[in-house]
Amino acid sequence: MAKPSGYSEVDAMRDIDGAIGQLDADAKQRVLDWAFSKHGLKLRGPLDEGGKSSHLPSPQSNRTTDIKMFLAQKRPDSFYERVACLVYFLEKFGNQAEVGTKDITKANSDARLSKLTNPAVFVKHATHTYGYLTALGKRKFAVSARGEAVVEALPDRAKVEAAHERFRFGKKARKKNRSQQ
Repeated sequence: MAKPSGYSEVDAMRDIDGAIGQLDADAKQRVLDWAFSKHGLKLRGPLDEGGKSSHLPSPQSNRTTDIKMFLAQKRPDSFYERVACLVYFLEKFGNQAEVGTKDITKANSDARLSKLTNPAVFVKHATHTYGYLTALGKRKFAVSARGEAVVEALPDRAKVEAAHERFRFGKKARKKNRSQQ
């Protein structure tokens, strides 16, 4: 196929980024699915030993699925928000239905973030104190509705506060429910 003169890959990437950047996540996915289908393309990524795609895509793949870029865009303020972001990423982009502390620690390293000094404690508090995760049993976790709302609201702190209000957790939620009865 002949390449139009004066139009480079970088120009195409800039145009695609500008167009897709204005859409919500679901619309972005539909557009990318359509484009991949129309042009007969497949998403490339590294393979694990079993020949299956690993849970973290290659740096050449879609920028929104790069864990380092994802965390840089979200800018979590605390280790608990960071843990929620890591679990969210592993669920949404890594297709992991349940995540263990080792998965979270590896994702944190893959994102090139400072070490989680005691990941088990951060996961415990993200689950029981902040309600960002749900315990699934056998030391496995998933992002909760509250955690998902907070991650999607980041980095906008006003939206994060609105997510906290919308998805109350712990003593505040119980007090609110009792006062409504």
